[in-house]
Amino acid sequence: MRRFPYLMAWRETRGSWRHFVFFFISIALGVSALVSVSLFASNLQGAIQREARNLMAADIEVRTTRPLTKDGLAVLEELKTKGIAQVHVSELIAMTAAGARSQLVELKAVEPGYPFYGNLRTEPDGALALLFAGPNVLVEESLVIRLNKKIGETVKIGQAELRIVGILRKEPDRAAGAFSLGPRALISQDALAATRLVQPGSRITNRYLLKLPQSVGADVLQAELAQRFSDKAVRVRHYQDAQPMLRRFLRQLTTYLGLVGIIALLVGGIGVATNIRAFLKEKLETIAVLKVLGATPRNILQIYLLQTVLLGLLASCAGALLGAGLQFALPPLMRQWLTMDLEFHLMPMPVARGIMMGVLTTTLFALWPLLEARRLRPNLIFRKDVAAVSSQSPTLAVWIVIGAVACALAGLALWEADSWRAAGLFIGALAVAFGVLHVTASAMIRGARGLPRFQSLMWRQAVSSLHRPGSQVRTVVVSLGVGVMVILALYLVERNLLWEIGENVPKDAPSYFFIDIQPDQEHAFARLLAEHGQQNVALTPLVRSRLSAINSEIIQPEGREKQEHGWYFTREYVLTFQQDLPKGNVLLKGQWWGREQDAFHDPAEIKVSVEEEAARHLGLELGSSVEFDIQGTIVKATVTSLRKVDWGNMSTNFYFIFQPGALTGAPMTYVATAHVAPGEEVALQQAVVAAFPNVSAINIRDILDSVGRVVDRISLVIRLMAILAILAGLIVLAGSLASGRYQRIYDAMILKSLGAHRRTLAAMFLAEYSLLGTAAGLVGALLATILSWGVVYWIFDVSWLFQPLATAFGIVATVVITVGVGVLSTFRILGLKPLPVLRQE
Repeated sequence: MRRFPYLMAWRETRGSWRHFVFFFISIALGVSALVSVSLFASNLQGAIQREARNLMAADIEVRTTRPLTKDGLAVLEELKTKGIAQVHVSELIAMTAAGARSQLVELKAVEPGYPFYGNLRTEPDGALALLFAGPNVLVEESLVIRLNKKIGETVKIGQAELRIVGILRKEPDRAAGAFSLGPRALISQDALAATRLVQPGSRITNRYLLKLPQSVGADVLQAELAQRFSDKAVRVRHYQDAQPMLRRFLRQLTTYLGLVGIIALLVGGIGVATNIRAFLKEKLETIAVLKVLGATPRNILQIYLLQTVLLGLLASCAGALLGAGLQFALPPLMRQWLTMDLEFHLMPMPVARGIMMGVLTTTLFALWPLLEARRLRPNLIFRKDVAAVSSQSPTLAVWIVIGAVACALAGLALWEADSWRAAGLFIGALAVAFGVLHVTASAMIRGARGLPRFQSLMWRQAVSSLHRPGSQVRTVVVSLGVGVMVILALYLVERNLLWEIGENVPKDAPSYFFIDIQPDQEHAFARLLAEHGQQNVALTPLVRSRLSAINSEIIQPEGREKQEHGWYFTREYVLTFQQDLPKGNVLLKGQWWGREQDAFHDPAEIKVSVEEEAARHLGLELGSSVEFDIQGTIVKATVTSLRKVDWGNMSTNFYFIFQPGALTGAPMTYVATAHVAPGEEVALQQAVVAAFPNVSAINIRDILDSVGRVVDRISLVIRLMAILAILAGLIVLAGSLASGRYQRIYDAMILKSLGAHRRTLAAMFLAEYSLLGTAAGLVGALLATILSWGVVYWIFDVSWLFQPLATAFGIVATVVITVGVGVLSTFRILGLKPLPVLRQE
């Protein structure tokens, strides 16, 4: 008797496998999404760990955005006596010119010995050695194309004429980011000195790469250097911490993709519940016979639960194999951010976790209908009085199962997201979506009952099918609605971001930013712009600094970088001083300084205005004191006002603005903006490059195009996974319609026997599927609109624009897909003969 449940479960599975096709596909799709993302993330993490030294090109990196102090240089000199090799790397933005053409470039200057680790690939091979043989430069291929130059010809960078000696193909330590301001140009430190681009206040990142002998431990030296550098602007990084921005970006992206995969799996879980419920309806007589012959409710539960777990395991294994193949689709889409070559391995943990999550999801969603079937009474089944049973209220056991489902899904999301916040937001949003969809479906059923009878047979039968016994409204609206919500919300968010950064640019937004203007060039640069039609040009002073203390409490950067919003404490701040409140700034609290009564007099009473978000995260209020480290000099100020800043106006905006005169004597540069007609851009840029080689011209239009391409690429990666979610929804839809196939056959044969034609039956089915698709599309589109608004407003903090065409297209596409799937799943019904079917009844 102990073997009976196992034998019966295997027999039922063999004899009824066709009933579980949609069940199988639903779970396989969800598991494949999870496994593909997990395998990709694991392989990526493994590649980063394997190539950690290559990603930094050193064992230890000392990074600073300003020149090292004498004490800092002395520390580096002392390291040389211990056999520690060093290479100085400088990175900055500059302009390169060739004849009448000019181009913004990301300039990188290195010393002989670079890189310590990793391969720098050039064309021809070995061109790196030529870099130190004279005033030479290695450039990316895109730069020679834009400047119409060839290897061996010269370009001008700053005050220096440099000869192109090769094409730069790959740098091991290039900082990976979402976009770059221009092509890379690689030169020597001697060539950088010849360009005369390094001026006081210029924006330059200095990296000192250290290669350690085996006798020196990297961990010990990192801790020692962190203590010895008194300048808090200096960051000492271990090679295991290389590329923190790349790591954070990829971690966030894979976390999000993993949550989208869970949505696909949960939608598949709805398909499991639907298929199990439909299968049990067909097996009611079998269950009744088993009970009459002495089978206990426990035996019934064991038989069909074993069958479900077996099918879930097989579907999960198939999904894991599919996911292992899908992971190869992600790297080509993310190649822009990957600085290393990935080697793919079939790691056991992601595969095992995906299979476990698939089996657990299958079991949890199958328990509810299985527990209901356990309570069925044989005498009611034999009398075909099943409706009374199905309408019974859920028992305590069923509610316990519901609680177990919710807790298990929360645990699955936490496991996949590795973040309480991400998992909480995910579970909350999903719970609201399921609740709203379920309530909407119930309201639709009740509303259909209350509608008056239509004269048209087609519409009368279509509306009646919404509230008849065995109606598929709840399943279709919930499963397809969730899929529509996910993919449409992603598309709406993408469209809003592109609109914000491109089409929503203010009409008076500048077309050019000119940076690194030196103080002695201020008036000459303004005259140059005036000669080219730029009147009333305002040059804004910039002073680079680090936050030193708040309310006299010294800020310790260690540990802040890993905190949420910790970058407010560790970032470099660009300060300025202005007399008038800038455009796009609204005073929220306090008072702005006047022109005479609040003029700067006492260095001990410096006033500063703070942007509201920075003030909130830093804990600043009116009257708070804040101290900045400017090239080793501490400047203390009192917060006298809080501002709201419109960051989207494309103007020069700041977190901190000082009163005029407060930063006199600090090393500074100027930034200028210009509104240039498209036809005059080239002429102005050429004039600036010729007269001021150290000044970089940033074309806002090019930057917006670059950001748009990035958003497109990221959204493509996300949509790849979201498509799996909606595909799972379509499979569930097909399974749901197929599960009611026998009821539809019976209804159709009755109507045929009464004289209905194929055309009439087809019209009825089309009307019913149209109603179901419209309901799912409307609710899903509404939820997608609300979700996209929340993401755009609360996460990205940008203005939201309603997209009626995209929303309408989503609704229409849902209706078309629902009708298409419905017709395909019930097409054979139209050709059946009434007599054989009715005889079976």
